[in-house]
Amino acid sequence: MSPQKDADAVVEQLCQFARANLVAEGTEINEQSLLAEVGIDSFSLVELLLFCERAFGVTVPESHLTHENLMSLAALARCIGRLARPGATSPPAPK
Repeated sequence: MSPQKDADAVVEQLCQFARANLVAEGTEINEQSLLAEVGIDSFSLVELLLFCERAFGVTVPESHLTHENLMSLAALARCIGRLARPGATSPPAPK
């Protein structure tokens, strides 16, 4: 699978998870939606990051928890893509 198809798959899974678990029913959310504007708060962000660990095997280190990486699902998907590359520095997931 190409890196772009991987990124598309990650962002689609993030969108599905957010729609099903994080935003109010009927709230429009897509990969470019600003997370704060669709009601995703700090608790929801934790749930989203835990989903990333389970679904993609990627732990987002504290150094990557920036406004830039967490402003939209597309930004988070790009961050996950960078961390998932061979040789990327990501701490091991807790056991």
